Amino acid sequence: MVPSIPSPHSPDHPPTPTIERIHRLVAYDAAAASAMIELDGASIAVDVANVPAHDPHKIDSLYQYIGEVDGRGPDGTPCLRARVARCVDGLDLKLYGRALHERNKFLNIKG
Repeated sequence: MVPSIPSPHSPDHPPTPTIERIHRLVAYDAAAASAMIELDGASIAVDVANVPAHDPHKIDSLYQYIGEVDGRGPDGTPCLRARVARCVDGLDLKLYGRALHERNKFLNIKG
């Protein structure tokens, strides 16, 4: 069972930058619009309430989530409030990482 995730930001909550994460889906609760993703021992709760429901989430599949992170997940832990989710099974993560690195070099982005 995926822990319940509180409602989205309150109006007085400062905005957070948009991030993109690719992790393996380890838990999903459609009724609660919540998921848990994990990669290399790191995990994060995901609020999928704002993600269109046409993509059925499959446990153990690799997913890319785009959204904002805040500290309002279960037990005050970080929570990714996803706006976009897509299954990326079959994606070569090393090659994807190299492509992002080259893109960032081209755009002169630090990180």
